[in-house]
Amino acid sequence: MPEINAPSVVAELAVLHDAYELALAANRVEELNGYFWNSPHTVRFGVNEHLYGAEAVAAYRQTSTPVFSERRLVRREILALGDATASIMCELSQVVLGQPRHVRQSQVWVRFPGLGWKIVAAHVSNSLTQPGGAVAWDNYVDHAASALRLPIDRAHRPGVIQNLQRTASLAEPLMAFELPEGAELAPTFKP
Repeated sequence: MPEINAPSVVAELAVLHDAYELALAANRVEELNGYFWNSPHTVRFGVNEHLYGAEAVAAYRQTSTPVFSERRLVRREILALGDATASIMCELSQVVLGQPRHVRQSQVWVRFPGLGWKIVAAHVSNSLTQPGGAVAWDNYVDHAASALRLPIDRAHRPGVIQNLQRTASLAEPLMAFELPEGAELAPTFKP
């Protein structure tokens, strides 16, 4: 069995991951591309993209500028299996288009002879957080169910809340979209 979390390996990966985060925040594209294994086997799933191969990852970086600010590492877990394979899982907080987000990022790193550590697989996703906390969502569900005279079984509440959170995350950027001055608004229909 390989040694798990040798302190020197974990420290080396922490330094690399910190540098990766700095390059990401500054959108240093060539540097970011250098962290990924230059192979058709490299995979990166983002919030909205599915990238297969280093060429696809590099092409995405050329056309995508991060829209976040105030990116901060909340938690990072490094698991080094021996001295050549590791995963880095982290939670980050950031602001996207003025809205706070809780983001999850996972990366698989491999140390290649002559190349050093490279990311071979990565995944980024937004966490469905509960604005105002769980109590706010529970209160909203209670009020909506009461107004609609629609009882919600306790066993179904978590699913209802999750669907509301998903709907809110989809609607949020649409609600934040500013209409150009002079835009003709749709008429409001009243019964």
